[in-house]
Amino acid sequence: MSRIKLFCLPYAGSSAMIYYQWSKFLDKDIDLQPVELAGRGSRIDVPLYDSMNGAAQDVCCSIKNQIKDTPYAIFGHSMGSWIAFELYHELKKSGLRMPEHIFFSGNRAPQLNVKRNRIIHNLPEHEFKNAILKMGGTPKAVFEDSALAEIFVPLIRADYKITEKYIYTPGKSKLECGVSILCGKDDTITEEGIEAWNENLLNEAEIVYFSGGHFFLNQNIGNVTAYINRTLKKADCYVS
Repeated sequence: MSRIKLFCLPYAGSSAMIYYQWSKFLDKDIDLQPVELAGRGSRIDVPLYDSMNGAAQDVCCSIKNQIKDTPYAIFGHSMGSWIAFELYHELKKSGLRMPEHIFFSGNRAPQLNVKRNRIIHNLPEHEFKNAILKMGGTPKAVFEDSALAEIFVPLIRADYKITEKYIYTPGKSKLECGVSILCGKDDTITEEGIEAWNENLLNEAEIVYFSGGHFFLNQNIGNVTAYINRTLKKADCYVS
């Protein structure tokens, strides 16, 4: 038996820290690996991304030495799910070991990004802050503290920019690994947006709903990690 690494990609404006608590809930055979994206946490001095592909390339470089001799899975929430999607293709293009399973969480299929009703990354600061607060997930105190706002406003704006300007490239090979789609029951993502992920997959994904809205994973750590435990164990992903 070999432990499986679980690389977790955060949502816009957040860092690897959002996954730290998961280590208390994941099976001992799952090696939690929260991924720190550029411009935050321990990599705060690294320039922010200017594209989704750039983010995927950076993550590919950061994990490639860790996946040579061990099975692994990927989890991405919201923006992180699209980074995970592009990461899969970056790994394939680079001839690296491919993931056993990917968990796409809290986002519609990437080919539907053209159907955005509103762009917020270029709004004036006051309007931008209000738009972010309405979505939830960002404490109001972050914007009320000038020192914190100076750090987080550019970060969140940059993340929304690469998400809103992300252009899905059709014609890519279908994902061959196992895939799960996780969504909050009260999220605004439509059923069409969730099921459309299957257009990118060789085999149909398992779709799972959890109580809560867009940031359901923060209120359902136990249930989400229990699902991950069951899924990876059922797929025999612990065996190299």
